[in-house]
Amino acid sequence: MKKSVYFLLIWAVVLAASCKQPNLTPAYIEITAEDINNCVDVSNYNDMHGVNYDAEQLMAFQQHTFTHVNVYVNGKNLGCWEVPCKIPVLDMNGTDSASVIILPAFRMTGMSNTVMGYPFFDVLMKKLLLKPGETYQISTDPLSFRYSSYATCPYLETFINSSSFTALDSTHNITFIPQQHDGRSVGTISMTTDDYFDVATPYITLPARNYFVFLEVTYKIDSNVDVGLKLSTAQHPNTIHPLGGIYATDGEWKTIYFNLANVISSYHYTGGSWTTASIVLTGIGEKDKNVNFYIDNIKILYEPSV
Repeated sequence: MKKSVYFLLIWAVVLAASCKQPNLTPAYIEITAEDINNCVDVSNYNDMHGVNYDAEQLMAFQQHTFTHVNVYVNGKNLGCWEVPCKIPVLDMNGTDSASVIILPAFRMTGMSNTVMGYPFFDVLMKKLLLKPGETYQISTDPLSFRYSSYATCPYLETFINSSSFTALDSTHNITFIPQQHDGRSVGTISMTTDDYFDVATPYITLPARNYFVFLEVTYKIDSNVDVGLKLSTAQHPNTIHPLGGIYATDGEWKTIYFNLANVISSYHYTGGSWTTASIVLTGIGEKDKNVNFYIDNIKILYEPSV
């Protein structure tokens, strides 16, 4: 009996020693802010969307300020990471080749704790050779995002020789003046007093039942700007619903994102599938100080409801 137990113990030890232990050394994927910004391919945007934008207008679709990435490896969600980041990958499914999906994301304006993946790009999948203990830098094979064919842009203002913004009060006619700044066509308001401006886009037809209706603004400003949405409704024809603020950038160009869908669904009273709305920008100058407000472009994007 003792011999049997002895031999069983030896056999168990041999079996345990012969079993292949999993390699718990991760591989890493390194992603920087530069890797996910300024890498949008718009070479076929006009053909895909049936439009005829010029080079400067197309550039407006390339300008983003993404701050996070959602990463999937072999179908597994590795979470949302603020860039720059170094993401550990453990589950390789017994192979060094991994299918990696990277979706740029940003912190939604007005909801500081909400980070949202950008919904208007096609899925970008890359095959990467990942080895335990080694770091793969995404910059080795640069990312190139493309807009989905379903992405729809009902409004684009790039201030090339003109501006569609008008003052809300015709007796207080301060509005954007098109000019060149930093090698860009921009809309400019310059103020040297504590006066204010209150300007609005024309009314734009927008979907009333979509989850994502994005207002995107690329800007460089010396003082804060309030952003609002004015809906064309009989019940509240002159009400401006606040969306949030655009804050001074200390000389940097940035892009900010507002999701109009929540305000539209809350205050669209007709029950139809479409509404008309205007974007309102309000700012204040400072006495005895030169305050500049530059807008490179402002656009609205959505995808049709399924």
